[in-house]
Amino acid sequence: MRLSYRRRGPDIGGIRVAVTLASVLALGSCLERDPTGSRPSSVTTTLLVRADVTGTAVATVVVDVTAPDIPATLVFNVPVAQGAALGTITVPAGSNRTIALRAFDAGGVETHSGSVTVNIQPGTNPTIALVLMPVTGSVPINATLGSFAVTVTPAVRALMIGDTVNLTATILDAGGQPVAAQVDWGTLIPAVATVVSTGQQTGRVTAIRPGRATVVATYGGTAGPATIVVAGWYASPSGSSDGDGSTRPWDLQTALHGGNGKVQPGDTIWLRGGTYTGAVQSTLAGTAAAPVVVRQYPGERAILDAAGATSGLIRGDYFTVKGSYSTFWGFELTDSDVNRTTDTRPNLVVANASHVKFINLIVHDGGIGLFTFSEPVDIEVSGCLVYNNGWQQPNEGNGHGLYIKSSTGPVYVRDNIIFNQFGYGIHIFTAAGTGGLTNIHAEGNVSFNNGAVDADPLNSPNANILFGGSEPVRNGTLVDNMTYFSPGVGVHNLLIGFGTLVNEDLTVRNNYAVGGALLLDVGWWQSLTMTDNSLFGATSDMIWLRDATLTGFQLANNRYYRDPSAEAWGYINTDYGFSAWQQVSGVGATDRVVTSDPAEPKVFVRPNRYEPGRANVIIYNWSRQAIVPVDLSGSVRIGDRYEVRSVQDFFGAAVLTGTYTGGPVSVPMTGVTPVAPIGGSPTPPPQTGPDFGVFVVKSAPS
Repeated sequence: MRLSYRRRGPDIGGIRVAVTLASVLALGSCLERDPTGSRPSSVTTTLLVRADVTGTAVATVVVDVTAPDIPATLVFNVPVAQGAALGTITVPAGSNRTIALRAFDAGGVETHSGSVTVNIQPGTNPTIALVLMPVTGSVPINATLGSFAVTVTPAVRALMIGDTVNLTATILDAGGQPVAAQVDWGTLIPAVATVVSTGQQTGRVTAIRPGRATVVATYGGTAGPATIVVAGWYASPSGSSDGDGSTRPWDLQTALHGGNGKVQPGDTIWLRGGTYTGAVQSTLAGTAAAPVVVRQYPGERAILDAAGATSGLIRGDYFTVKGSYSTFWGFELTDSDVNRTTDTRPNLVVANASHVKFINLIVHDGGIGLFTFSEPVDIEVSGCLVYNNGWQQPNEGNGHGLYIKSSTGPVYVRDNIIFNQFGYGIHIFTAAGTGGLTNIHAEGNVSFNNGAVDADPLNSPNANILFGGSEPVRNGTLVDNMTYFSPGVGVHNLLIGFGTLVNEDLTVRNNYAVGGALLLDVGWWQSLTMTDNSLFGATSDMIWLRDATLTGFQLANNRYYRDPSAEAWGYINTDYGFSAWQQVSGVGATDRVVTSDPAEPKVFVRPNRYEPGRANVIIYNWSRQAIVPVDLSGSVRIGDRYEVRSVQDFFGAAVLTGTYTGGPVSVPMTGVTPVAPIGGSPTPPPQTGPDFGVFVVKSAPS
């Protein structure tokens, strides 16, 4: 067949011109040879091309073949079906054949590429392995070229421990014809799954322990893989200490003590749905590369109830973590005891180990929600919902959402939602001689209406965020946090420093605070950097600088939404208008006053660090709209089902559901009635809509 040849066009905007693809793919190796160049070999070899494209958007794979004696690039199209590209190419035998694979999505955009230079011999060739690296994204593609293709079915199988599955291998030659021959079976991780041959092209896999293993059938230098996923260990409210952790789950305490020696670094323990009782300690320990994970089983609700589990005379610890390199994820901890007037309500979560993560937990109605001992290092609290914790004392509410201290750090408190405690929201504090406040970082949290359920919420001294105690703060950061007090609630919104203790250094940047009698109460600091914060309160005091010596203070670009003539800016013991405050304090030269609140809603969307498709949404609805548009494109994929839940009634009906089509969704702001504290409270938690709302967005493929 003699046709004119046209070389590949240039790149345009990162997408190769595809006008020749439809025709040239059909040409294969029938392209016209250059009459003036060297002639390629008249002997050709057919190679099978196979690429695993699961987890990518690849719709087509294009193969280019070039060589010094091949005058015109050979181009082949390899179709994609069921997560694999499988086809043949015909190549002249010879040396220095450069074979390049390029993957494209359905829109013709190149997603992956890779190449290899090899010698091709007539007849059978050894298998060539090639990795296509992503142009965008992070998932590479593994490809092979050879004289045979081996596939294994099923390609993926999830098993329980002790389960078996039969696998079948299929061999095709370069002509696409089946080959009847003996394959060799092997497993890359025999500790997870073993395999034995049961016939010429069959094998049986047995699940040994949790993990992920690749089982391979090999023939003629070509391997066909199957992925075996052995589900993690299981605990259940009806489990027992003599269970096997699989088909017979453990009780919670047995699981958290390692399942009689079975749980190893890198394992996951799934908590099945239902209510667990009794105080527990976790001694699970992983490694830096392989932490142990304890997680709620998908689609179920695992509740750990502290009622009656600790002393009735003193406040005890309910769920204590004593093993390093462990992660606790997604389950619920509470106390169903109705007594809200004594300090015997337990600390629900206690971190007494290093290298520990608490992810997306729901912690409510305890004494203190989560407490960290001072000695451990490298603790992270991320994405948790913490509400309705504490108790009512005769003079004020007590019991905080997060009680954080650390002698060394780091401790990261990120993207948590904390509200309606009897005491403080985020309480970064230590008493003298009981720990330190070093290397603690609070970022992206929303803390609102803490102290609102107190007997006297208007005069409650409990702040949404306290950063300071009776030991100096060192190397702290308070960045990108959001706070809110409903009208008639709260004295201190942000409390930076405690008493007259002189702290070392803290950075307070880009926080957004609304409401309370005093928005920003600032104590004594050697070095304090406060920049780009926004403070709102039509009748609130904006800031109080208690220290007369401000040489280490740097205030810049902060915005105060208040009448500048109001005496709402404090220095030492006197209140001033804004300009006079700048003059007498000598700080805040680039700070500015805005005389009116924003005309449009302010929306924050913070994607979850650990669960794709999940995000926190915080809306300050300045215009009091019935609905507010929220762009979820940075968190939810087009085509996925999503739901939007108000955190104030998280287990109630979602306020919005649908299939995401891109762009903004309309979030209703009429508000919900907040869930009341178990046992009640002197003051009901306030309903914040339509002025303010906090939501969690969750999504999954349709």
